[in-house]
Amino acid sequence: MIKNLAGHGIGRSLHEEPHEILCYYDRSNKTRFQKHSVVAIETFLSTKATYAQEKGDGWTLIAKDSFAVQHEQTIIVTDKQPIILTAANQLWD
Repeated sequence: MIKNLAGHGIGRSLHEEPHEILCYYDRSNKTRFQKHSVVAIETFLSTKATYAQEKGDGWTLIAKDSFAVQHEQTIIVTDKQPIILTAANQLWD
């Protein structure tokens, strides 16, 4: 699991509050989603590495000596079921 990357809120900007939606358990994180917010839930998994490093081109991230994968779902938080905006990508079909 890559621990220096996280999901985030989305709105008028690509990265908004909440700024760090972790893909692993952190007992000190008591943050809860707010109704009607839009968030990108991102998972970052790797075979060995726990931190991503910038390659030097200002964009590419690598997991040194490891294979890594990232997946994202964008959802609208409601008071009932979430609305999964990325469901239309048919990834699970």
